[in-house]
Amino acid sequence: MQQGVETTNDVTDLIWKGAGIRSFLLFNEPPSVWAEAWTTVTALLASGAVKPIVAKIFPFEAATDALRYLIEERPLGRVIVSL
Repeated sequence: MQQGVETTNDVTDLIWKGAGIRSFLLFNEPPSVWAEAWTTVTALLASGAVKPIVAKIFPFEAATDALRYLIEERPLGRVIVSL
């Protein structure tokens, strides 16, 4: 079982280059920001400009297997349960 994701980046290199990590919490934003974000993301997906990373797709009947896979394998990408 994988416990975490290892990286080979040297944090010192990031500090010297002035790199930073920026984020925001969409839950704290007003509904108008949510609507704008949704419109932007759906347009990017529809155009093919961005593509989601899908790790694995499970049928609905195997939802417990999907959850187990998500917990135990910690995949890179989305785990989809299809109906």
